[in-house]
Amino acid sequence: MISDPRPMQQRGLTLLEMMVVLLIAGMAVALGFQSLGQWRRANAAISSISGTIQQTTLTESWLADSLRGLIPVPEQTFEGSEDKLLGVTTLPVQSHQGGATVIEWSIRSEAGLPHLLLKEGTDRRLDLPLSGVSRARFAYMDKEGKLHAQWPPKLGLHDHLPAVVLLSQEMDDGSRRVWAATISGSRNPYTNPFEDDYE
Repeated sequence: MISDPRPMQQRGLTLLEMMVVLLIAGMAVALGFQSLGQWRRANAAISSISGTIQQTTLTESWLADSLRGLIPVPEQTFEGSEDKLLGVTTLPVQSHQGGATVIEWSIRSEAGLPHLLLKEGTDRRLDLPLSGVSRARFAYMDKEGKLHAQWPPKLGLHDHLPAVVLLSQEMDDGSRRVWAATISGSRNPYTNPFEDDYE
């Protein structure tokens, strides 16, 4: 019997090769977890920004709709200052739309952050924080386009309602943002000449 002088070939991995493979696999897993952590932090930041943007958009929409629906009511004079306004609207935020509802929008500061507070009627309240805003104030534009810090203006003839109500906001980064709502209906009370016929 003749023996083959060639040694038998080994199959499989040596201990050193196995350690190298495990080291590379461990590095890949560590990089994967690091990327996953970065992705989760980025996703949380985007969600937070998205939530803030949605809240800001909703606040602007509610304010604009509420003010667009203002109506002139002789028994309830519209009054406005830089930090508060009081009137009657047909487009309330928290009540059924169409009916005349007394509303009060006011600006309050809590822990250095301005908030918009809405009161409708006697029992409905809504607190809306103004994110990224350092200061906010209302202003009122008459039909000639002149701005007033209060309504009714101190001097001169004026309509019952302003033509436009503005909310001016100074942002934390030094920029400014203005929300404007044009009063959509009549700005003065009107009388029906035929009212006496129905009484």
